[in-house]
Amino acid sequence: MLLVAEDVVKDPNANEEEAEPKSAEADAEGDVRSSEGVDPAEMAEEDLSYEAGDSAEEEGASAPELDPRDAQIEELTQQLLRTRADFDNFRRRTRQEREELVQFATKKLLADLLPVLDNFDRALQALEGVDEPQMKQGIEMVHRQLIQVMHQYGVTEMDAIGAPFDPSQHEAVMQEQVEGQEPGRVIEVLQKGYLLHGKVLRPAMVKVSV
Repeated sequence: MLLVAEDVVKDPNANEEEAEPKSAEADAEGDVRSSEGVDPAEMAEEDLSYEAGDSAEEEGASAPELDPRDAQIEELTQQLLRTRADFDNFRRRTRQEREELVQFATKKLLADLLPVLDNFDRALQALEGVDEPQMKQGIEMVHRQLIQVMHQYGVTEMDAIGAPFDPSQHEAVMQEQVEGQEPGRVIEVLQKGYLLHGKVLRPAMVKVSV
């Protein structure tokens, strides 16, 4: 009698294990039935329409409309910059011309005074070896004062001895072959040359080696 009772008693977990495979099979069958009920063409059309909508939204966002006023503002800005640059160039050119006018306004007067300097140089050379100290001292004093005034107006004497012959600054009136001297060099100044603010006021008359 005890053996019969043991056979009748069953494991309660066995029913749960048997129920789980059945439920899994039922879910799989439901998925198959649901997939069989949907048309693949309809699914493809839905995907394409969704992608087309996204691309249209992206194109609309990346291509904003241009405001005509922005182009007009840019054009006016460029015109203003060009006008300002032209005005700066005009002001710079005007200032330079005014400075040159002030510097060279007395050019003719200073050029006319150069022969006076030449005569002072000749007078001092003539007094060399002459026993007239007071006369020589007076001429030297006036000569120095005249040179100082010329310097104040920008007149300077050229340093021509030994320099290469430069036709823009020198006027060659004589040539001489000198042993050991490089050709084309100024070997003697016959009349001094002068510069006015670095520009030639009068070229120097020179003798050039050949």
